[in-house]
Amino acid sequence: MIQNKIEIKLGQLLSSLSYALDIAENRYYYHSKRTGYIAYSIAMNMGLKEEDIIDIYYASLIHDIGMTGKLSRFSVLEIHHDEVLKKQHCAFGYDILDKLPFHDNIKKYVLYHHEKWDGTGPYGLKGDQTPLAAQIIHISDYFELYFIRKVDIGVENKDINAINRWLDSYKNIVFDGYLCDQLLEVIKKDKFWLDLKSENIEQALKIIEPGKNIYIDIFDLHKISEAFSMLIDAKSKFTYEHSQGVSSITNSFATYLGYNPITIEKLTIAADLHDIGKFVIPLNILEKPGKLTKKEFDIIKSHAYYTKLILKQIEGIEDIGEWAGNHHEKLNGKGYPEKLDETKLTREDQIIAFADIYQALTEDRPYRKGLLPSKAIDIMMDMAEKGYIDKAMLLDFKHVVL
Repeated sequence: MIQNKIEIKLGQLLSSLSYALDIAENRYYYHSKRTGYIAYSIAMNMGLKEEDIIDIYYASLIHDIGMTGKLSRFSVLEIHHDEVLKKQHCAFGYDILDKLPFHDNIKKYVLYHHEKWDGTGPYGLKGDQTPLAAQIIHISDYFELYFIRKVDIGVENKDINAINRWLDSYKNIVFDGYLCDQLLEVIKKDKFWLDLKSENIEQALKIIEPGKNIYIDIFDLHKISEAFSMLIDAKSKFTYEHSQGVSSITNSFATYLGYNPITIEKLTIAADLHDIGKFVIPLNILEKPGKLTKKEFDIIKSHAYYTKLILKQIEGIEDIGEWAGNHHEKLNGKGYPEKLDETKLTREDQIIAFADIYQALTEDRPYRKGLLPSKAIDIMMDMAEKGYIDKAMLLDFKHVVL
């Protein structure tokens, strides 16, 4: 019997997804991971139960998942200063997580992570009506964004008195006074500041990462990839449903080629996530109506690099990360970002590439209308003649899409 479960560390998965969020356009690098570290430190200092600390840590890593898709055009500060956008981003985050096989508490904490102690937050929850975990994420999020961003992170430059004054201005208004006191205790430790430094934060999180390895069903992983494919596609009206289209074609093509059900699922997941690196590409480049400059095209090309960088952080899905990241490589070695050739590329890599090329040719783009299926196949045949893609596989592919 084919095994349909793979061993994945949930912390690794969420850390990888938080990295994808942090490198997205208009984001602050390491914001999610630093927020996670700060929230974890506060929860530990308070002596909360282990299971609550784990949920707080996981939720804080992906607390800004609702800033992706259509809201990615706004910066973190723009959303923090606009009450309507703030509520939209919380609600969108909850809706995304509601589709995923995560603990209900994590979804709730993300939904309410902008509530204020005095009841003036997006949902009007006052005081302890807001779950404690959401309050911890809220103060951690604001502290990272509004204070740490304004100072040079490092032991030599921290100013506890300045932070005390900063917290005093929010105490029992935006944040619970008790949580302010807890944060003040945490920041007195030199280790706290050293861990937050850019060169240390990744390793610090690996050391504190809570929880044990879990077994996640391959079909649950597919639910996660589907949700992220919707986020990827929603960034631009011109890539709307692109990943979902690539995923559907990949599934049909792999089925036609006779792969077993689990490999078909894995290929479909790779197709869902093949463009996750596009989080980093500016919208003005994605939607540029004219020809891209060399510099702009280099930026576009980098998305394949980021796709593999994000996915290969997760132990247990190395093959999925490889297939997803190689979708722009060519058999003649003229692809990107690694210039792999036929000696390095697999048939699975080619399946994703075929689906991506065909979907891109047949959908509308800023500079042209989508092509007819027959015209797209003609272009792909020319690519096969030039050694970019496999001609024999293309003949099979035609039976799937025409």
